Amino acid sequence: MTTPSPDVEAGPAKTRTIDEPEIDKRSAESPYFGRFTCDVCGDDFAVHRSLTVEEREFTDIETRATWSGLIVVACDRS
Repeated sequence: MTTPSPDVEAGPAKTRTIDEPEIDKRSAESPYFGRFTCDVCGDDFAVHRSLTVEEREFTDIETRATWSGLIVVACDRS
């Protein structure tokens, strides 16, 4: 998910690095987290030691529903 759709607004980005301990912790808490695909190299999150991500709040323009999202901008495998 590199670019939001035209029906979604993206809030300001907060860039940070997620290292292996946090990747492992988040993968254990939610099995889906480790299976997300890296936007940079295409591998699953679980095989990385480090991901630099932009955290954003997304808003559906029509329903005003909001959710948090991560966009990978760099990784240790690229």
